[in-house]
Amino acid sequence: MTSPAVDPVVKSSDVPVVTLQNKIQSAKTPEEKEKLKKDLDDLMQTRELIRASVIQIIEKSTDSKEQAQSIQTSGQADITNYKVYREVIEYYKQKCFNWHNPKYAYALHQLHLFSNLCEANVPMERSCFTVHCT
Repeated sequence: MTSPAVDPVVKSSDVPVVTLQNKIQSAKTPEEKEKLKKDLDDLMQTRELIRASVIQIIEKSTDSKEQAQSIQTSGQADITNYKVYREVIEYYKQKCFNWHNPKYAYALHQLHLFSNLCEANVPMERSCFTVHCT
């Protein structure tokens, strides 16, 4: 008795990408394939826009390139000042990408960088005043 094929593990943030890639491969018509390719391209552009906005906020908020790099590359910091973190992410959600909209759900996967920013003791005012996404 053979076991069923096991799908590769996919990070939750990449599920929409993999889903579209699979749909493209199984598309029945050229028109369907082109529409799905456009959807994938739109998704990737939105993800890059979200990533770029968070990096820009970090770079503008910090005192040095080294500090900005450290915030981007360190693991998720434990939140010790939840009030400030909450204010920063709510401000980001209002001014940039509302992750409750499925188009911008990828923004949820970038929020750990804001916890790192808060834990680096960057003042909230500095973080929020750099947000100009809309």
